[in-house]
Amino acid sequence: MDPTMPRKARARATVPAVAPTTYDEFRQPVDRLCDGIPMLVDLDHGGETLERRFLDFAAGAVYALSGHVERIAPHAYLLVPAGVELPAEDIHHLRERYLARRQLPAPGISVRRS
Repeated sequence: MDPTMPRKARARATVPAVAPTTYDEFRQPVDRLCDGIPMLVDLDHGGETLERRFLDFAAGAVYALSGHVERIAPHAYLLVPAGVELPAEDIHHLRERYLARRQLPAPGISVRRS
């Protein structure tokens, strides 16, 4: 496999989820990002301050690692490492699964392709 080509990940099979409720729990999703594993981060129960702190933390990490963050629902973010492509239909499935669990209407999101 050519290491310069983006890897395709299957969101249904490979995107673990984490729901940090303290600042100390932010490390796990970023560690997974460093390992090349996309992560779904659910901040629904952390509060507005925790969500802002996480986004600041994640923005710095993904910038340093050349990845990106996508908001897939209110209070839910997908961290995607550099070189990993998640198909749009899998991102849509993640969003729908998350929203069905919360029973909220789906917001529009834009998918950034690498």
